[in-house]
Amino acid sequence: MEYDHMEELGFVEDKQLMCGASGLLGSMNAMKRMCDRFIRNGGKLYDIMTAYDNILSFELNREDRRSGDSLKTLIPLLKAAGVTDGSLHAYFVNDMSVMPGSDVIRYLNGLMTTSVVSESYEHYASVLCDALGIPADGIYCTAVAFNDTEMERQDAKKFRDISARISKMDVPKVSSRDGTEFIDVKDDMILDTIDGIIEEMEETDFIYQLEEIKPVGGNEKAFELMDMRRRTSVDLESTAYIGNNGTDYPAMDIVRSNDGLALSFNGDAYAVRGSNVAVMSPNSIVAAVIVSKFYAEGMEGVYSMIGSWDRDKLSKAEFSDRHLMDAMLRTFPSKLPDVTIVDDDNLDSVIKESERYRRRITV
Repeated sequence: MEYDHMEELGFVEDKQLMCGASGLLGSMNAMKRMCDRFIRNGGKLYDIMTAYDNILSFELNREDRRSGDSLKTLIPLLKAAGVTDGSLHAYFVNDMSVMPGSDVIRYLNGLMTTSVVSESYEHYASVLCDALGIPADGIYCTAVAFNDTEMERQDAKKFRDISARISKMDVPKVSSRDGTEFIDVKDDMILDTIDGIIEEMEETDFIYQLEEIKPVGGNEKAFELMDMRRRTSVDLESTAYIGNNGTDYPAMDIVRSNDGLALSFNGDAYAVRGSNVAVMSPNSIVAAVIVSKFYAEGMEGVYSMIGSWDRDKLSKAEFSDRHLMDAMLRTFPSKLPDVTIVDDDNLDSVIKESERYRRRITV
């Protein structure tokens, strides 16, 4: 066996973490609120396009559309509404809200190699980094420069009309009956209509200016996860991933399938589906406690702790960082947040509960 002097000195990373920015660190509704600020009924438009992406990507397995592509589709609609790099940055400075307990990112970064990925535009990511005191290049996000594009007046009018047409639609959904998922005729028509609108957009001169823009969607997060594994040489079973939406699902599914920690934090249906642990909490410190246990004892330790998820038991149990555990117990002096091991038997019920909880979160 080759002698490794770094290992002999104790300088070997044996665990690593990748986490999404939305929900765990900043508002999970930041992009939606941005659309609502600049586009009439923009929040609903955002919901429609996100659902469209997720259904085409995960339910219909279409190769021409991926989770997160809506971030690129939104660019001309925002540009037509008068958005500039300056106005977008100023908006996020004024609107920025961070998740209570989100400063745990510095604790986690000190504990193990940590990478933050975000589907959000870099304008949001830079302001979030400032708010949390982490390096500006500490988030892998969607790079776009609105000021580097030019839009003709007729295209602007066309895109504003498209925004209005989309926002009048219902949000498409996947229905379930007898355990079988399906898309009903009404929702299928919505998807077809959006397909046609996307084709209209691609025929405009403006779209050619966006060819180099690569949104950080589901595939990109999965690629970044695998690249992180290559850089660190840490196995996936020793990897933790925290996510909360469809763009996190592919990476979470990879980690879960390889017996790592795939943690849904106030996740939507896709995040829960890709997880083996689901958390519903108003404060991010709970995620730090679970990751810390994973760092010290792996998935066996995580499952054991969740099996004893009780204030009295946790206050007396051994924990590698007692200060962190005590801080969580002080944060929740009466009732602890819901933490659940996700399996095939409870998947549907956890999805319903997590999505119900998401609707109550105001951050």
